[in-house]
Amino acid sequence: MTAGSDEPAAARTPQGQQAPGHAGSPTPAPDAAPEAPTECPEPASGAADDGAAPAAGSSGAAAEPAADSSGDLSALAEAPQGGSPRSRGSRGPPVTSLASALESVTIADALSANPGGFGSPSAPMSPSEPWNVARPAASPSSSGFSRASVKSPVTSHPLQDSGSPRGSPSGSNARAYGLGAAPASVESEHTAFSSPIRYAGSPRASMSPWGIHAEIAEAGEAEADPVDEYERRQRRLFRAAEKRRLQREQMSRDSLSSEDIEAMRSGLSNAREFAGPSELHILNGAFPDGLAGTLYLLGPGHFDIRYNVQRELEQATRVFTYGHIMDVPPLLSSIMFDPRRKAIVHRSRLIAKQATARVHMEHGITTKVPGALYMSDTNQTALGMLLPKPTHRATAEGECCGQAIQLAVPLQGSSRAVVCTNHVGALQCIDPDDLRPTATVELKSINRAFKGALSCPHMQYDPRTREHFTVLQDVGFRSTTYTVVAICEAQPGGYVVAKFAAQASVLHSFAITQDYVVVPVYPYSAPIGGMAYRWSDSLLETLSFDNDRPVLFYVISREYRRVQCVYRAPAFFALHQINAVQETATDSVFLDMAAYADDTVLRRLQVKDLRRPSFASSIPAGELRRFQLGNIAAEASRYAGLGGGISRLPLAHSLVLRTEPVELAQISPAAAMRNHTFVYGLSQTEALRGQPGAEQPNTAAMYNCIVKLDVSDRSAPAQTWSRTHCYPSEPVFVPRGDKEDDGYVLSVFFDSMRITSCLLVLDARSFKELLIAQLPAAMPISFGHSRFAP
Repeated sequence: MTAGSDEPAAARTPQGQQAPGHAGSPTPAPDAAPEAPTECPEPASGAADDGAAPAAGSSGAAAEPAADSSGDLSALAEAPQGGSPRSRGSRGPPVTSLASALESVTIADALSANPGGFGSPSAPMSPSEPWNVARPAASPSSSGFSRASVKSPVTSHPLQDSGSPRGSPSGSNARAYGLGAAPASVESEHTAFSSPIRYAGSPRASMSPWGIHAEIAEAGEAEADPVDEYERRQRRLFRAAEKRRLQREQMSRDSLSSEDIEAMRSGLSNAREFAGPSELHILNGAFPDGLAGTLYLLGPGHFDIRYNVQRELEQATRVFTYGHIMDVPPLLSSIMFDPRRKAIVHRSRLIAKQATARVHMEHGITTKVPGALYMSDTNQTALGMLLPKPTHRATAEGECCGQAIQLAVPLQGSSRAVVCTNHVGALQCIDPDDLRPTATVELKSINRAFKGALSCPHMQYDPRTREHFTVLQDVGFRSTTYTVVAICEAQPGGYVVAKFAAQASVLHSFAITQDYVVVPVYPYSAPIGGMAYRWSDSLLETLSFDNDRPVLFYVISREYRRVQCVYRAPAFFALHQINAVQETATDSVFLDMAAYADDTVLRRLQVKDLRRPSFASSIPAGELRRFQLGNIAAEASRYAGLGGGISRLPLAHSLVLRTEPVELAQISPAAAMRNHTFVYGLSQTEALRGQPGAEQPNTAAMYNCIVKLDVSDRSAPAQTWSRTHCYPSEPVFVPRGDKEDDGYVLSVFFDSMRITSCLLVLDARSFKELLIAQLPAAMPISFGHSRFAP
């Protein structure tokens, strides 16, 4: 029935003529099987004889086409339902074969159902136009009449849009800088589990008998199999759901959610690598005179890794997020200063791509040794955690070595490579020119005597002897064996300096002097002895800080290769040693470090807390302390005859040098293992502005300023550099002259308002800006380290 018209379809036939297939039309004799037409002849121009109904396959007069051009066959739905076998209420006997299906379809049925032609439902046929005129979209069927091809999709439906939404930005620039979000979603009311789309004009768009017969005819000469039809329908549903999933992923890549923007503004989102060299644009200042060399920066790279989970009819995308900032796969950057061209060249590379791909494939982390993570959920089942650890060999990009950078380490016959380390004994060799990982060497593979799953990521270097030192921990069920090892060019296979037994601890750095190696063992306890460590992947979940036990300083002689004596101090925690000085007059060693009351600073470096900072999750403020280990020779003789007992050990005296909070502190390389005056590090403006006596002056979630402290004069004011909404990385001092503070201070800060990063060069003496240059993309906020190679 035509929209807006109440007149039945049968009433619009020419006078004296009845529409075929309706009430009043004679039915052919049962024994007179109609002959299937091979070609549809043109109808006569005049009307048929009164009362003569055209037989199946005859060239009788066709019914006048209905005025409805929508193609939804609403006219058949509203036609009078008489006693005809072809009426809506009765479909006649079931079709048992393809031949009977073709014989039961009449030309008049087809014309009365869709007078505009199957190939063009939106273009109605005029009464004067021949009904079998050629239509571009129609294709002849085996029965001789034209039908529409159901392969032409309706492009307005979201499942048929093969490309990304129009107007959406291409590439990842929009995601990196927050520009050009994708347009509004084109979601449809149909879901991935909806029934197949029924296109207008298609035989499947109607429930009429001729539509069912035409659908069977499309199957070809073979008879329709219900099982095959069900499987085809399931495949269509799966393809539609898969296409819909791909479209949603494309839209999610081109658009930014509020959580993405929050993560980007927090400086803790995935970084982009720029493997090729790019010259930086100087925004402020000029190229510093005499500055030549390369600055290497190591920081977090990929916080979130997406992976697919197979569901019933589609794949769902989930996100794995690393829990601790020290567990994140690293991004290594290099900034080269060319004084001849007065140019600054930058490049960066993600150096743990294989480890990231393994997380994507395994939907989580599979660690090789216990305690391989600081505090991250591996996203593994309980059964997977009980299985033995994998024993795959270390590959060039298969380990996450993002905790420290070392230079001039003699590995694989060369000391030219840049070496990145972690706390489980892996040394990743990096080509210093293009930052491409070349190999990953494990400490235990260098020397069989190097035993221990845990290692100190900060190796100590003696420029006089050109030796590199580190400490290994072999955690046992009752005690832990510490092994101090050394590697040098003269002995590339390394050697063991000393061994001693103590409790397990979180050891991030230690100190060396000309004659001694000093290893601090912080008070930690493990439940059920070493059993809990064996079955745990996160180190901070296994070990707990014990404030009732003291810190022990093990003083090891480099010459005699043994423990000389042990000192004790009240419980505290430190991540980084600043300097160690040996004083011959008093036979003492002085250790400078950034000290905290406990290990809260390490536990506050979780990604979830840094992304959503609050007062409860703020990083505690440490202080700059100096510990004196006096009369070493005398205490060594006393220690040899000491039968045991911690209370009988000598006390290490401490002195607070500065109360300003400082972390990632650096000094001039020329002052290493000597008396120094100035310390450069990161601090917090909120803590610096705190009033004396305030209980909680610190409310910052991350360090937001660079500070210069004079450790020889506590009354000297601190020199600071800061910018609003900017978070600098570890400062690096580059000497320029003979004086201790004559040089440059280099750092890279993240601007959370512009979501970009810039290179900063300060004059070390005046602490004034000399240069600011913009990097090609934002670098995440880093708790990592930097090194300058002249």
